[in-house]
Amino acid sequence: MIENFAEKHKLPGFRIKQFDKAFYQEAINSFDELTTWPKDLREKLNDEVPFSSLDPINQLKSNDGKTTKILFRRKVDKKCIESVLMRFKDGRNSVCVSCMVGCPVGCKFCATGKMGFGGNLSADEIVDQVLYFQRLLKSKGNRVNGNKTLDAHLSNIVFMGMGEPMLNLKEVQKALAILTDPSKVALSERRITISTSGYVPQLKRLIASGFRGQIAVSLHAPNQKLREKLMPVAKQHSLDELLAVLDDYVEKTNKKVSYEYILISGVNDSDVNAQELIKLFKNRLAHINLIPYNPIPGVDFKRTDKSRVVEFAEILKQGGINTTIRITMGDDIKAACGQLASNNH
Repeated sequence: MIENFAEKHKLPGFRIKQFDKAFYQEAINSFDELTTWPKDLREKLNDEVPFSSLDPINQLKSNDGKTTKILFRRKVDKKCIESVLMRFKDGRNSVCVSCMVGCPVGCKFCATGKMGFGGNLSADEIVDQVLYFQRLLKSKGNRVNGNKTLDAHLSNIVFMGMGEPMLNLKEVQKALAILTDPSKVALSERRITISTSGYVPQLKRLIASGFRGQIAVSLHAPNQKLREKLMPVAKQHSLDELLAVLDDYVEKTNKKVSYEYILISGVNDSDVNAQELIKLFKNRLAHINLIPYNPIPGVDFKRTDKSRVVEFAEILKQGGINTTIRITMGDDIKAACGQLASNNH
């Protein structure tokens, strides 16, 4: 974005440093606030460079005030995406970013997959989602619902919004470079989580590139046969292939891999399924994140009862598997796992 402008106007290096500090770190709301630049240069910047590649067109906030979902419209083609800010009791402020319009993967339980694929986002469009929420946090200070004190700074980024990061890996990696650059967003890589439904060749490339953040795998089934029914990607890349790549990642980094497991009543929540998971992960450095299914229109899956979720988790724990139950956030505004779709507003 700024590079072409700087080259055109032959800007000295210190001007770029001033821009990066104001734009990425101080979360200015417009180029007019870039007061370290002279007025005439700011005016040229306003004329030639869009402040953001995205326009926010709607906002929904959960009843508890801890989840905010934004519908963005891309300037390049007017297509829409959704992103989510989650504010946790422990002080974390996590932004769930999208990397695509819709998603081509087609998982049976996911609203985004029902949209189909509408195009890849650019690195700037990915980063602009993050910056929007950073500005929002800055403007709101540290209050939720007027009285509960929470930190006002972005702490985590999760690539768990619309789209499959491995199928837009080039732009995702460009975005990562900006997000972790000490002179720009300056977020530690360990505070960034990239999810994947299991595209093995691309995951290998991500690991080979030196990525040492968190990896989250959309698992959702304890065996190949059931996974193929729920997730078409499993027919292309088997569970055995996927686990082999992740075993290599663990060996290289000693980092625990998170496996996301949406519990669907009568589909993948039996005692037998739990025992299969124990067998699969007994000797692996892994964390199983159990997620109650979030209903979406046109799909007749049902959420596993709360008591059964607890029972399922207890079986895994007794089997020696590191397990947690994800706290559902934002389901009242269709901002929870598997619910993002640009026609939700």
